[in-house]
Amino acid sequence: ARAAFGRRATARMPRRPPQLGAAASLGGPGGHRRPCINVTFVKAEPVWEASVVAKTGQTVLEVAHEHGIDIEGACGGECACSTCHVILEQAAYDGMPEPDDDEADMLDLASHVSDTSRLGCQVKLERGRDDGLRIHIPAGVVNLLA
Repeated sequence: ARAAFGRRATARMPRRPPQLGAAASLGGPGGHRRPCINVTFVKAEPVWEASVVAKTGQTVLEVAHEHGIDIEGACGGECACSTCHVILEQAAYDGMPEPDDDEADMLDLASHVSDTSRLGCQVKLERGRDDGLRIHIPAGVVNLLA
């Protein structure tokens, strides 16, 4: 059979969703694969930790929300509060770009700040650098938006 414009008509089979392996998932325009990395959220009181899979390019806050981990993010990830404050281990902190002035200003308002504190909405995860990252959730947060 011939379709309009002289092209041969072919039956189209419904597309099955791609099968995703543990190391990759779809994301981004055009369905490009974004490598996945393993990160662990840690809380001291009560003692608790959760290892989850994150996609490269996600922020720590996005990963926490995707996996139901209790990090507030009152401003919606706009670097306008400090409720997504997390603490990284020294080696991980040293391997990341330094916080910009806006993030540093917000961290000045956070409670339980340490030398390796960051805002979860500002830390974008990268494959290689962040695989195995341990993200510590501080005991309390200050919500200036409430």
